[in-house]
Amino acid sequence: MKRLLKGLMLAAGLLAAVPGAASAQDDFYAGKTVTIVVGLSAGGGYDLYARFLAEHMSRHIPGHPKIVVENRPGAATRTATTYVYEVAPKDGTVIGNSLNILPLDQFIFPQQRRYDLTKVQFIGNIAGLTSVIAVSDKSPVQTVDDLTEKAAKLGSNGKNSETYIIPALINAFLGSKFDIVTGFPGVSDIDLAIERGEIDGRGGSWNSFRSLHQDWIDAGKIKPLMQIGTADDPFMQGVPQLSSLAKTDEQKAIFSLLSNTTRFSRAYWVAPGVPEERVKILRDAFQATMNDPEFKKAAEQANMEVTPSNAAEITAAIEELSKTPQEYLTKMREVLSE
Repeated sequence: MKRLLKGLMLAAGLLAAVPGAASAQDDFYAGKTVTIVVGLSAGGGYDLYARFLAEHMSRHIPGHPKIVVENRPGAATRTATTYVYEVAPKDGTVIGNSLNILPLDQFIFPQQRRYDLTKVQFIGNIAGLTSVIAVSDKSPVQTVDDLTEKAAKLGSNGKNSETYIIPALINAFLGSKFDIVTGFPGVSDIDLAIERGEIDGRGGSWNSFRSLHQDWIDAGKIKPLMQIGTADDPFMQGVPQLSSLAKTDEQKAIFSLLSNTTRFSRAYWVAPGVPEERVKILRDAFQATMNDPEFKKAAEQANMEVTPSNAAEITAAIEELSKTPQEYLTKMREVLSE
């Protein structure tokens, strides 16, 4: 009888422990701080989206942790990406946010990085933003027909960013004369130089101009010269796609690779090693945020495009990118190493 009672008590204890364990997992984030690490300085489009996500996502995470944004600019987000991948805690409290060009950059220069974006655990992507090369009303280059005849100074925050890689490859394959000025810490610094008339424009997403400088657009001070994406941006009707300018199979292949980087525009991820159950919590919270009417309304009021994709879609996109023929990667490496 004593053995029977002891067995029943043990069984009851185990059953009681099951919901307790789930509750402990659900309560992990209570009282914690989640940090979104942005690899660019404050004030640009990546920073803007990260802060917007931080403002709304907390209420969808069990325990409602505080979410903050930490800016770690350097090497076109390689510094921040390496930090999140290698150094930061692997407990689900640190989220990475890298430049959309970084997955392609990883395959072009595999020896120059200490992370592998094919192994990170993606949380979700807020928007697949069409990239653009935009120029001011004072730029010598005003249409794509001017590209091979006139030079325009474009600001860049690093040779590993889309603000350098895309115009550099356009120079190499289309014969354009972009003068790429590097050394800017972030987009806000480039935009200040545009406003001062020190440079003529920059790359990036058109949505960042709409979010940060709608007054420039309304006044005709800035305009898109070309768009780079998988589909036409409704706010850039009539603006040619880079892919439409390709004349050879090589140009078509390389311009297609550049256009496909928009699928990583505002993607968020955690490092390998973060427990699966924490990853699920963050993914569920991200999807709930994307479906949140309050979030959608706030995004519309801020001119922020929201076209989300889930973790599986982003993972599939980077797996597809990993199958890029080596001949094209070699050609891009040669151009970008000059």
